[in-house]
Amino acid sequence: MTMIDADVHASLRERFSPDGSLLRRHQLKLLEMLRFIDEVCRNNDIPYWLSSGTLIGAMRHGGFIPWDDDVDVEMLAADFPRFREAVERVADPRYVVQTTATDPEFLFAFGKLRDLGSLVEESNGLDSLLKYRGCYIDVFTIAPSSSRRLHRFGCKLVGTELKWRVKSPRSLRSRLLRGALHGIVFPVMSAVSRVGAGDRMRHVIPSFFSAERRLPELLPVSEVSFEGYTFKAPADPDAYLRRIYGDYMRLPDPDKIQVHASRISL
Repeated sequence: MTMIDADVHASLRERFSPDGSLLRRHQLKLLEMLRFIDEVCRNNDIPYWLSSGTLIGAMRHGGFIPWDDDVDVEMLAADFPRFREAVERVADPRYVVQTTATDPEFLFAFGKLRDLGSLVEESNGLDSLLKYRGCYIDVFTIAPSSSRRLHRFGCKLVGTELKWRVKSPRSLRSRLLRGALHGIVFPVMSAVSRVGAGDRMRHVIPSFFSAERRLPELLPVSEVSFEGYTFKAPADPDAYLRRIYGDYMRLPDPDKIQVHASRISL
């Protein structure tokens, strides 16, 4: 597996994220945060791996996809409490792990490492109630899951909840829906989804991403180069990416690429 031509990559960088641009400065902030996650995980023997578009960037570009403005990592759900506790022990004043415990308006089963010295305002406004809104890295949690249909139904439910809370955060309907979903519905859905899962894995419900992973493709972790640094990767990065994206090495038409419209203050 070889990366794209260096001249092609350079031209894409110049077009979408040239040195000094806001997007490139955002990427470098995320790189700094990713190095922090890597250090915490290595020091505490916590397996994690680059995922989704971040892993595509590593495999195809040797770093960020030139138009990408986020970083995704994954780890086993069973390891996430150790990661959260390890970050808390380090007590780095730059960062906080955003979860439902640290931010009551955060509705998902995974967490985000948030930078406390910046601000990201999502274009859809669905983050407006959050306590922490700085630059972030998604730390997705993975668990056995046998049903994509059930997972996608969970996606729809939490999407509806999120819209209702932004529209009327203090309404009785929003409070009742939250109690029912997070106290009963999502735990039951997760328990049902574990039945017969075998080595099939997905993000823990609720999450917006329902694509299947396979445990032998994830562990034991390997390593990959990203922006000149070495980070953890799935055991078989190529199989992982082809399962989710197909031919991930093929570049999209640059004229059809839409860069996210979030407002960012660094």
